[in-house]
Amino acid sequence: MSEMKVDHIADVFRQRIEGGMYGTAGRLPSLSMLAQEFDTTRETMNKVVQLLQSEGLVVSKGRAGVFVSKPRARVPGITARFDLFLKEQGLTPVEVNIDPPMLVSAPADVAEVFNIPVGEKVVRRVRLQGTKDEPYRVAENFYPASLAGGPIFQKMQSDVSTDVLLEIKNRHGLAVQFVHEDVIARLPSMHEQELLKINRSSPVLEVHRKNYAEDHETVIMFNRIIFVAKFFLLSYEYQTGLWAKK
Repeated sequence: MSEMKVDHIADVFRQRIEGGMYGTAGRLPSLSMLAQEFDTTRETMNKVVQLLQSEGLVVSKGRAGVFVSKPRARVPGITARFDLFLKEQGLTPVEVNIDPPMLVSAPADVAEVFNIPVGEKVVRRVRLQGTKDEPYRVAENFYPASLAGGPIFQKMQSDVSTDVLLEIKNRHGLAVQFVHEDVIARLPSMHEQELLKINRSSPVLEVHRKNYAEDHETVIMFNRIIFVAKFFLLSYEYQTGLWAKK
């Protein structure tokens, strides 16, 4: 019964927030006032707030209270540089290496993407990207050692913001022309909870992205990106003649 009450009250607040009752970043009444309004306990209201937080609808600012979250950022399907995208949103981007760039033996799924034997060396880079206060995503990138090795690999090790695709384009004349992307919605692992500062009920979007050269066969980069779902709306546009009259 308690869970049903939490769900019912959460539904009411979703409608209020979507209807603009508290404005775009307005403060909600105190938990005590809300508990009185819904004839329930502060504990129940706290569970409601936690549920709404996990969905990205509200944010708790400690003693200052609970506020309506800013609208989700609309992330294009492809961004050349995530840090530049954050700057466009008026944010100050922060990027840190979770693991230093390294040459690793390709696991089976990565080897399949690059059409190489399992165990062949590839370049791997894993970064935490976001702002000083909010980590937004974990980006794990793989590159063929033949493209991202040598000087490019050395630059990656010394500069966390190295634009590897630009370096590959300048050195090898290859640029991303075609992308295949799979998106999976799921709950975070314990490690992801720690990295992204979220609780186990906060959904994430796991994006697998194959970046192809012009021949649609050569994979320049393979990404595994974990987005905190509450911050983002992934946005795509397609040009197609599928429904055009013949």
